[in-house]
Amino acid sequence: MNQSVRTFTLTGLVAAGLLLMHELPPLNIGGTALRHVNILSQLLPEHMSEQPDVVPAPKVPRPVVAKNKQGKAVAFKEVWPKGVEPIADFSAGKAGGMDAFYAKLSEVKQLDRPVRIAYFGDSFIEGDILTSNLRELFQQRFGGSGVGWVDCGTPLSAFRRTVKQQYRGVREFSVVKKPFDKQRQGIAQRYYVPAEGAQVTTQGSGALPYVASWQCARLFLRSPQPIRVTVEANDQPASVHLTQPSDGVQMIETRGLMRSVRYAFSDVTPRTTLFGMALESNKGVILDNFSMRGSSGVQLGQIPQPTLSSFARLRPYDLIVVHYGINAAVQGNTLPLMRSYMKRMKRAIEHLRASYPMASILVVSVPDRDQRTADGITTMKEVKALVGLQAQLAADCGVGFLNLYQAMGGESSMKRLVDRNLANKDYTHLSFGGGKQVAGKVFPSFMAGFENYKRRKALELQ
Repeated sequence: MNQSVRTFTLTGLVAAGLLLMHELPPLNIGGTALRHVNILSQLLPEHMSEQPDVVPAPKVPRPVVAKNKQGKAVAFKEVWPKGVEPIADFSAGKAGGMDAFYAKLSEVKQLDRPVRIAYFGDSFIEGDILTSNLRELFQQRFGGSGVGWVDCGTPLSAFRRTVKQQYRGVREFSVVKKPFDKQRQGIAQRYYVPAEGAQVTTQGSGALPYVASWQCARLFLRSPQPIRVTVEANDQPASVHLTQPSDGVQMIETRGLMRSVRYAFSDVTPRTTLFGMALESNKGVILDNFSMRGSSGVQLGQIPQPTLSSFARLRPYDLIVVHYGINAAVQGNTLPLMRSYMKRMKRAIEHLRASYPMASILVVSVPDRDQRTADGITTMKEVKALVGLQAQLAADCGVGFLNLYQAMGGESSMKRLVDRNLANKDYTHLSFGGGKQVAGKVFPSFMAGFENYKRRKALELQ
């Protein structure tokens, strides 16, 4: 057999083998699906040569079951008013769902502390945008005053309308910038190192209701060696606190009606670490803004567990909101990349649950984000994919889910806000006016869920 015949024979055998493999049905080995052999993959368009990676519809939450004192099921159906985006609860009645938060709201007047919300997010809520208006609506309905959490000496305070801050001798470190010592960070994923004589002064703001004054100021810090902290609230005489040496999170509490508070630090060491302060009322609702520009949320899983547990003891939360996505819903991010992101977010949520096992947890989806196309300014396809994946994340974690994309108005809703000067022309971030608009869409979802909870509990008492 000459060389040409051998070449053609070998080519024919290879082609025949590939054709046979092409006709094989999909195979699974150990639960792993093998990729289908397609000998035309280089000729056919991608959408024709491979099956598309489709975002699965999340599991439908189990219907809420109401039982009376005798243990018999009572007819009950949740009611969500027209135009109000439902909060899906995937907890099946277990810890992590919205019931724990609603229960605290129903007891808000009887509690010896405020009902607290920790709202984690990215630059979408930076400057207290959206969260300031959501806080106002909660406090208007349930009482309470004070802005809640304020970092110790961050330049970001200049962008907040809800607080005024001046500081000196304080250096900031955050999780999205280097250098950063992950072991020193606090719950806000920042920490501050004071120089000798450092000072931080925080004042309330009259820009929005309920944040100009408060009844209690709590400073959170860590210092392995004793330091002196001088506290001045309004025009009251200064008080001096000598901290105890500790590797855990410490809290200095100051009570009394106040509109400003100043902290001064002396006898500090390189290991002295400041976190932030909580300015709040004794009752009502407090919402803490934990924004981090550039964060995807996975960094929450890097907060040391002992630190989280210390904060949980000193400052318990009844609702933890996890609101991220604009740094993941970017042009070109594929579904496999976003699925990998969801796996890391699941670990972050479980990390929070380990320290706050009884708190309600709510995943808030990525908002609308638009881009210019040949068809005009429309919603990025990555946003729609991520919304579906985030709903599945909530289902997998057994927590609540709010579709912010739909609550905003769905397709091109960000463009409509930009057209009304309620959002920036990056078609990603809200203005303060836009934050108020969106908060007005979100708050009714909480209240409708709360009313459903109260109706169910009334039936169960029969």
